Amino acid sequence: MVRPSVMFELGGGYWVAERQSVGFTGKTDLGEVEFLITSEALEQMLNPDLDGIDGEYALEIFAEFEADIQRIALLEFVKRLGGEPPILLTAADVERH
Repeated sequence: MVRPSVMFELGGGYWVAERQSVGFTGKTDLGEVEFLITSEALEQMLNPDLDGIDGEYALEIFAEFEADIQRIALLEFVKRLGGEPPILLTAADVERH
């Protein structure tokens, strides 16, 4: 079986206030890669009609959808051929997957 290019562990989300995003880390053969998922993307996952969430609520949503977020992050990492970290996941990325 082929090993994924990025491995994740559950429970690693943290609020990044200056980016209004939840950060999390993936591991590759070359080291760690930082990812951010925007609060708007998290809103999209829970309820597209939400209009603004705080950091605490963003972390709750992240925990609820963490496996899905990690799957999207892996797909985007491969699609973007790595890219310059942190790799930003937006509402558009969530909608595509």
